[in-house]
Amino acid sequence: MDASLAQYFLTQGPFAVLFVWLFWSSRKEASEREKQLYQTIDDQNEILKGFSSKYDIVITKLDDIEDRLPPR
Repeated sequence: MDASLAQYFLTQGPFAVLFVWLFWSSRKEASEREKQLYQTIDDQNEILKGFSSKYDIVITKLDDIEDRLPPR
């Protein structure tokens, strides 16, 4: 029984090690990719905040111009 069990682990062991290594490697890459994605989202949110403040300024100026125009 011990010889057959040892033979089993000798034949299946390298595949198990390869599977664990590939699994760990893919999880590590996914984690790095996720961090980059969140950083990109944060950068885009900062850009949109800048556009939002500029949009408010433009709307305020358009309202001022509209107030100065004579009524129809």
